This record gives sequence, structure tokens and C-alpha cells, in this order.
Amino acid sequence: MPSFLPVPDKPMPFHAADFWIVITHLGAAGIMLPLFLVIAAELWLAGQKPDLLAWMLAMSAGGAIVLASKIAFIGWGWGSASLNFTGISGHTMLATSILPVWMGRLLAEPGRRFSLSGVSLGLAIGAAVGVSRLALGAHSPSEVMAGGFLGLAISLAAYKVMRHRRAVQGVAGLAGVFLLLAFSPSWSGYFPTHKWEVGLALALSGHAQPYVRQDLHRPLRESASELSRRE
Repeated sequence: MPSFLPVPDKPMPFHAADFWIVITHLGAAGIMLPLFLVIAAELWLAGQKPDLLAWMLAMSAGGAIVLASKIAFIGWGWGSASLNFTGISGHTMLATSILPVWMGRLLAEPGRRFSLSGVSLGLAIGAAVGVSRLALGAHSPSEVMAGGFLGLAISLAAYKVMRHRRAVQGVAGLAGVFLLLAFSPSWSGYFPTHKWEVGLALALSGHAQPYVRQDLHRPLRESASELSRRE
């Protein structure tokens, strides 16, 4: 686990940690991005190119916001100690922006754009991914909530722009194969996104070392120590 992430106070039992690792992989870029590409292929083959373009723009904007928040902290230490915020949870954002769209379209009845139960199931899994990030100590509540709200906004944008019913029946169903990769740690970590984020942040900031979560709280600890000495 990257050094800037908080370590849980007590190690979890193996079976519990293993469960949360599988859940958290459902939001990994190595699984979500291929799933997104399959859905994009469905839209393209169905001739729904304006819908695809709008959704891609929303996804790109969301990804840029997540990346900017992480680079700002890793490169310059810009975060919030009071909120324990060092960057938006990318896993949570990806899960809540892609799974509701995929499941909503997959479970839609003929002639309908989305299935409400499918959308709800996708959002529930996205929320579970957010909980897994907390359980594994990878993110703080503020970071997970930011990722969840951002992903929800992207899902709502997709719902608004996708005005046509699902036309290519087989493609969306095949996308579910990618979810099985959540059980393969090697594949879910295929995209070394954190390594890329750190490299980009250091290149842009010119710093030799990345900021870590401990740096975010150091001024608070120093202030408390100084106040204690004065008293």
C-alpha cells in the first residue's frame, strides 16, 4: 500500500481483508476502464455517437478533477487537515460513474433506456467500493464522499444524455466478464495509476519527494506541541 495512505489501527482478519480487497477491485482502473470501453463500443455500434461523446466528456471531466486533486497534494501538499483530505477517491468515482450506467442499460426492458433497479444496484456496488476504501485504510471519509458525489453526477449526466434504448443486446452483457477480474489482484493492478500520479506530480512540482498524508497533519501536531510547551 502506498506510504501516504493511512494504515488501519488494527490488522483485519484475513478473510475480512480479502473480502474488502475483492470489493475494492471493482473500482480499479484496470477493470472499470475496459468496462467503459465495452459500453462505449455498444453505443458506437448502435449509432448513438452523440450520447457516447457526451458521456465521454463527462467521464473525462471527472477523471481530470480526480487527477488534479491528487497531483495538488502529492506535488504541493495542497489538502485539508481538518477534513483529512488528500485527493478524491478514484476507485469510488469510477465505480459510481460506470456501474450504474452499465447495469441500468443491461437490465433495461426492451424499448426502455434504463432499468431503475439496475441503476440502483450499480450505485449500491459503487457505495460498497467506497466503504471498502475506508475499510482498507486507503481513503478518508471526505475523500470517499467526494468520489461518490462526483461519480453520481457523471451517472446523472449519462442518464440525461442517453436518450435511446439499448440496441446492441450482446455487447453490454459481455462486459460483465470484466467484473470477474476483481478476483485477480494482478489484473486489477495492471494500470499503475498511483505510480503515474506520483511521477506526474513530481515532474510538475519539481520536488524530489512526494507529499504524504503524515505531512498534511504535521503542522497540526507541531502547533499542538508548541501550545503544550507554552502552557
